[in-house]
Amino acid sequence: MPRNKRMDTEDPLRADGGQLIALVALMLVVLFGMVGLVVDFGWYQLSIVKVQRAADAAALAGTVYLPGNVSGASAAALVASTQAGYSNGSGGVVVSTIVDQTNPQMLDVEVSAPVRTWFMRLFGVTQFNISRNARAEFVLPVPMGSPLSYFGVSQLCNGAGSCSNVTSATGSGTLATQGFWGAVLTKGSNRKSGDAYSAYYDPSPTVNASYDAGGYSYIVDFPAGASGGKVWIFDAGFCALGHSAAGTYLGTGDHWLNSGNQAVTTEYSLWNMNGTPYSSSDDTLLADSGSTFTSMNAADKGASYRGNQVYSDSGSYNGGSSSDCQGSSYHNAWWQFTSGLGAGQYRLQVKTSSSTNDTVIAENAFGLQVTSSGTVGRVYGQSRMAAYVNLPGAGASTFYLAQVDAVNAGKTMEIKLFDPGDTANTTLKIRKPTAAGYTDATFSFTAVGGTGPSSGTNLTSLVTSNGSGNLYDDAWVTINVVLPTNYNAPTPPGEPGPGWWKIEYDVGAAGNDTTTWSVNIRGNPVHLITP
Repeated sequence: MPRNKRMDTEDPLRADGGQLIALVALMLVVLFGMVGLVVDFGWYQLSIVKVQRAADAAALAGTVYLPGNVSGASAAALVASTQAGYSNGSGGVVVSTIVDQTNPQMLDVEVSAPVRTWFMRLFGVTQFNISRNARAEFVLPVPMGSPLSYFGVSQLCNGAGSCSNVTSATGSGTLATQGFWGAVLTKGSNRKSGDAYSAYYDPSPTVNASYDAGGYSYIVDFPAGASGGKVWIFDAGFCALGHSAAGTYLGTGDHWLNSGNQAVTTEYSLWNMNGTPYSSSDDTLLADSGSTFTSMNAADKGASYRGNQVYSDSGSYNGGSSSDCQGSSYHNAWWQFTSGLGAGQYRLQVKTSSSTNDTVIAENAFGLQVTSSGTVGRVYGQSRMAAYVNLPGAGASTFYLAQVDAVNAGKTMEIKLFDPGDTANTTLKIRKPTAAGYTDATFSFTAVGGTGPSSGTNLTSLVTSNGSGNLYDDAWVTINVVLPTNYNAPTPPGEPGPGWWKIEYDVGAAGNDTTTWSVNIRGNPVHLITP
């Protein structure tokens, strides 16, 4: 019998072990594939967030140049996308920009980029393609006070009791009154006199928390086709005037608020906004008034505008030691500030923050006009303005308040009035434009300060003074008007432009009033829109 016997079958344990190794190897491949899929999916999700942020940043950066500078909007969007890590034309990245067809203040941006894979490359998948969109809207500063080529131009009323319209800066024809003069208080004044931003005190020695050394800005707008643009200022310097028999100030209304005999400095500057109306960081100075209207201690002593010869609210100064400005070339006359301007938007700044005004208490009133060859330009307040109103007598007076575009349908217009309606027995109304004319708008309001009601809803009028006195002296009143979803910025018959809202003062007697007006569309000026 042989000592070794050959087995005819394999060892079953050895066979099972080989199968197990093969199975484990297969499971490892599957496991690594799943891990790779998870890792690459996470990387894909992270890349989506990064691409979306780049698109958002690009849309926000570009939209501030709209609607006037489409090429600037595109360039700014591309820079922002590059800063976010996605440069157009580099590594397969494509960044496209387009102005929304229904809203010229809205920019659409799409960022497309290839994203490499890691583990999935083992299976032949080398990259994913990601494309994300963003849309941003720029709610432009609301034009205020005038739809015309002039701003803050009222009538010149003299001591004889007659009033006349101001002759145009061109010398041809007169300008229909807008019912108010542009106004600014000197730095040393108290804001309770009606200027919320230029007055340093509230009242002295308390500092005005809203004080702004930059004063007020007005937009000079020369559209395409305009050339040789000029900016004019009416009665740019300070020349104190007397009272009329009715108690209102004559002429443009320049006067001291205290006992008088103080030298007033007013400064004017013109800036090129370079297509960014909400940012002054890139503005370039084109012209300034320098010392032209510095330290002007003067009163009009001529028969026409001296009135009762009291040139101060305190009633104690007759101008005896002030110089006589009745014959000044700047008084009751247009001064050409600058010329040679082309199409574009410019910022005209008016301020009284010079150190020479630190203790000066006075009000300077003025008017603005722009002229050009070709297309007619416009000038208006930028989101806020101060107005000096001479109300000739009892009754209603209506003024241009703000222009609201149709793109703001469904939003809320916020009107802020500071120290409004100090004339006897005054009621305010907001007048809404319609295709057939103007109607009273329905609004809600809140007030901070004053002695009148602190809030109200579903109103069409607001009493700001009565037999008990001024109800909102040194107080902010905020009026909210909800724009209907079908609001289309209509042009009432006879009006020069669409979407102009008005404010009405109904007073019980003649008087004068300085009020700060501010109008905005509620919400961030630059914001993303959900697609």
